Amino acid sequence: MRRAKVTDEKLFQVLSDVFRRKGYDGASYSDLMEATGLVKASLYHRFPGGKADMVDTILSHVDRHFADHVLRPVFEEGKPKDRARKIARNIREFYDSGKRWCLLAALTLADSPSPRAHARRSMQFWIDAFARLGRDAGLRSSIARKRSQEAVAAIEGGLVASRVLGDPRPFLRSLASLPKLLTATIR
Repeated sequence: MRRAKVTDEKLFQVLSDVFRRKGYDGASYSDLMEATGLVKASLYHRFPGGKADMVDTILSHVDRHFADHVLRPVFEEGKPKDRARKIARNIREFYDSGKRWCLLAALTLADSPSPRAHARRSMQFWIDAFARLGRDAGLRSSIARKRSQEAVAAIEGGLVASRVLGDPRPFLRSLASLPKLLTATIR
């Protein structure tokens, strides 16, 4: 009996989960084949560049989702603080209230420059989007940028702390402080 084809969406999800749990170097082809149900030749057919190609494709997919869904409120109309609240809700959903590990964090532990370079671009987009929100709130560009970096650091740190401690509260607190951090002006 012939195996059913795996959709790109399902394949990206399954591969993302393996790379989240095992990292770039730790994810073996055996792990990837077992998770996807595909043989090595099928994986290479879809990703001729091997794991580096898989990671680049997965990160591009996540980048699009993050831009189209998670960060979308940055580019919408409305009060910056309200838009920041929407983003915080979207991030909470994206990371399953801190239960889903950050793919960027897991992949940048590798020595491979390709995942790290892609992760840098992804995080830079995230920081730039947050900075735009801060500028919309009336912050100077330099302050908006600094706060956006602090916000991303707090979220990423909150994810790590939540995973290590087995407690979602550090991550959730980072999200609760997001609207004020990104939009509060100094009077």
